[in-house]
Amino acid sequence: MIVQSGGSGVISERIPRVRWPSLGLLVLLLMLAALVWWSWPRHPLPQPHIDWRGEIHKGDQAVEDVIMRQYTATGNLDLLATAQTAYHEPGVNQTILSQVVVERFQPGQRMHLRANQGLVDGRSHLITLWGNVIGTLQPGTRMLTEKVHYDPQTGIITSREPVRLERGQDWMTGRGFRASVKTQEVNILHDVRGVYAP
Repeated sequence: MIVQSGGSGVISERIPRVRWPSLGLLVLLLMLAALVWWSWPRHPLPQPHIDWRGEIHKGDQAVEDVIMRQYTATGNLDLLATAQTAYHEPGVNQTILSQVVVERFQPGQRMHLRANQGLVDGRSHLITLWGNVIGTLQPGTRMLTEKVHYDPQTGIITSREPVRLERGQDWMTGRGFRASVKTQEVNILHDVRGVYAP
């Protein structure tokens, strides 16, 4: 601000007064800064434990503690998939999952699949699970194998691997199977053996 005094032609310049914040606001800001410093991670955040399959490409995405829900047209839960980690490759439109659980909730069409690894093809929506696959269609019945393919659109589960079906004391083994979530039927395709205790 410039002020001219009287008729003497002397121009004096006043410096604007700087206003300091009140003491209470200053203490609050210092406390906030101390809280941010105290809560800031002391160690770098861990990277997701993901099998990058040898290399990372531009645009690849990784997440942890994944939950995916798919609903019917009426708003009811149809499919629930969870995974410890997910790694998406946009170039091939595939998502690789670890510690995967896939559940279907349609009345009369219940299904539960669990596996160490999984792959979701973005084009076909086919879900491939491998590594210690355990599945249930009917209550009390377990299906054990190493690799399955599940098509959520048709509700069909297939495998070419050895399989073991268990229900109580009864069991059946073979190679390859086809199961329908809709009809709750499982057909073992080759080398069928089993024990049934009436």
